[in-house]
Amino acid sequence: MNVLLINPPAYLGVAQVREGRCMQRAGAWTSVWPPLSLALTAAVLRRAGHRVKLHDCIVEKISRPRLLQLAKEFNPDWCLFNSATPSIAGDMETVDALAQALPRCRTAALGIHPTALPEETFGLSKNLEVIIKGEPEQAALELISAEKLDGISGISYRRNGEVFHNSPRAAIEDLDSLPYPAWDLIDKDLYKLPLSDRPFLLLATNRGCPFSCRFCADHVYYGKKLRKFSPRRIADEIEYDINDIGVKQFLFWAESFTLDRGHALATAREIINRKLDIGWVCNSRVDQVDPEMLNNFKQAGCWMIGFGVESGSQRMLDLMAKGTTIQQTRNVVNLAQKAGLKVTAHVMFGYPGETGEELRATLDLVKELNFDFAQFYSAVPFPGSELYWQAQKEGWLASRDWRLYEQNYCVIKTSELDPPEVEAFRSRAFREFYLRPGQVLKIIRSLKTGTAWKQEFRALWQFRNWVK
Repeated sequence: MNVLLINPPAYLGVAQVREGRCMQRAGAWTSVWPPLSLALTAAVLRRAGHRVKLHDCIVEKISRPRLLQLAKEFNPDWCLFNSATPSIAGDMETVDALAQALPRCRTAALGIHPTALPEETFGLSKNLEVIIKGEPEQAALELISAEKLDGISGISYRRNGEVFHNSPRAAIEDLDSLPYPAWDLIDKDLYKLPLSDRPFLLLATNRGCPFSCRFCADHVYYGKKLRKFSPRRIADEIEYDINDIGVKQFLFWAESFTLDRGHALATAREIINRKLDIGWVCNSRVDQVDPEMLNNFKQAGCWMIGFGVESGSQRMLDLMAKGTTIQQTRNVVNLAQKAGLKVTAHVMFGYPGETGEELRATLDLVKELNFDFAQFYSAVPFPGSELYWQAQKEGWLASRDWRLYEQNYCVIKTSELDPPEVEAFRSRAFREFYLRPGQVLKIIRSLKTGTAWKQEFRALWQFRNWVK
């Protein structure tokens, strides 16, 4: 079979990150990520003997007409489309355009949004045949070779205008059984982290998260049970990426790399023992690191760690079911910076129940603790999250225009705050945090090459337009 895997063109000109629960626009401080789900699925299909091609239309700047031309040249039997909440309308328009151009080609979509809202997603496209629900690799493999759809677990499908939902698919327990992502199918040089002129890749370390943060939809994709790639497998993949792909910079892809302390430490030590000369960043909860772990991370090449701070109000953390404390946030910044790591705060504004005073307390905390970087998001009720279902029930949704569900905009209205107030404070937070003299100097010291200077100038210009 010929299988074309597609990260669809930017919808209305807005470049988006579309990977698992991460659905946001690329901009000053967020680059477009390599399409890990598509690359892993492509590798699984190729190992089974299928002929595969992958187009990331966003970074390749492929328009819809150009995509149709490329698809006709490849003549696929199946097209698999990556999709996300903010771009779902455009993604489905691309499905329809391709189906009309290639009537014999069958179509399937993957991603958290179609997984959470399959009926609505089918309603956005006349030609979408299948939705792969949850992690896509094994379901896609079975789908491509199947004669009938009714026996394939983990999919929804449409037949004669009626939608059918098959039984859920069991999660992949042996993650080491997956091949390395088919990064040879993309142009690696198109993906670069902010503040860097070097290409980077996503490196999967675990899947699933046992916590129940109300704003998170990750469990829809990967489930709640923690599953891990072995430290040996992770290091083997790093060696492959260095030697065969030519990349030495990585974003360790996991909801939290540190969910299992022993696994995170063993992974760092495997990298150290093999003397792998790499740079990497990761995410963690604030309650899951310690000095030994952070020192090993630093020795293994980690240069930045991001923490889910979320709020400077303990009341709000409790409402979110985050399970962390303000004191843990205070402690962790000091620990990470003592280990020589740069530290990023991930913060959200406008969660239901939050007051103006609590917005201010959150920004004050992030400034006080001297984080190196901060990402300020609007709280978004992504479909699949508990927050989404609660917001629907309580009438908190200010809009169901999915284009606005990308964390720059506030789509939650409550008696405490309305969307314009939250969006205005978010812009103010960026200005207050990043335009402090000490913060500007800190960013300048992060730049290591002339190319990075040029990239940072572009980022600062984007940032200026973004927050003014």
